[in-house]
Amino acid sequence: MSNPRTNCQNCVFAKKENDTQVGCDLERHVLLGVEELREDGNFTLERFCNTYRPEEWLQELKLDEAMNPEATVLQEVFPRMGFFVRLDTEKTNAIEDLDKTIKSIAQIEGGSPAYAAIITDKVEYNEEIWSKCVQHFDAIGTKYHIVQLRTKPKNVISVLDEAFTHAQNGWIYSTTSGESVPANTLTRLHELTNVQMKQLVMIEPYDDFNGLIFPAFLFKFLNGNNAKLFSDENLDSRSFRQKVKAAEERGKTKNILTWEEFDAS
Repeated sequence: MSNPRTNCQNCVFAKKENDTQVGCDLERHVLLGVEELREDGNFTLERFCNTYRPEEWLQELKLDEAMNPEATVLQEVFPRMGFFVRLDTEKTNAIEDLDKTIKSIAQIEGGSPAYAAIITDKVEYNEEIWSKCVQHFDAIGTKYHIVQLRTKPKNVISVLDEAFTHAQNGWIYSTTSGESVPANTLTRLHELTNVQMKQLVMIEPYDDFNGLIFPAFLFKFLNGNNAKLFSDENLDSRSFRQKVKAAEERGKTKNILTWEEFDAS
């Protein structure tokens, strides 16, 4: 399947000379590649451009937004992220560890986290979990949920599938109580995906679980860590990460970063 193209006709960021496009205020023609210069004088870009905006968009902006439309559109596409937090109930200070983790989530730079799902296998912690969520998330408008497991999972990665019912559009970050989420996680992801236009689909965790970042739509499409039956009747029973890695190996683009690569970006 070919990548969706973008026709720059009527985009407010298209640079023109004598009715012929010569560039883009956001350098999208360089980052996405120009497939052709059409007869109407506009570029067709080789990939989908998420910052294409018609003149009507510019006219509807507030004055301060219209003064810097480049910054405005980049703010519009700033990534949304939710957090799956596994409560390590084997630790005697589990709630104190949770407080550390969700506090770091609440203090993330660039925008409030969209939601957080706290995953626990012990119901007796629920009241304290709820109290910590109220303390850190209510004031910033972050939604929160408790995911109650019946038993402690044998494979920690399976908790992602349990929590996914609370997922929303955007990116997901998995972590464990006691871990701190880097404050610049969202701004770093924004720089890579919306400024440098990297085609990222996954950031590998710095261990088997913590720091895994992935888009919700991809987890849903691949049926998470469960078996996926494709249209060609091929059944793929590998884990989510294994499925994503296999897809990258079949393609020609680097879509996955290690945590070290992401951290250094």
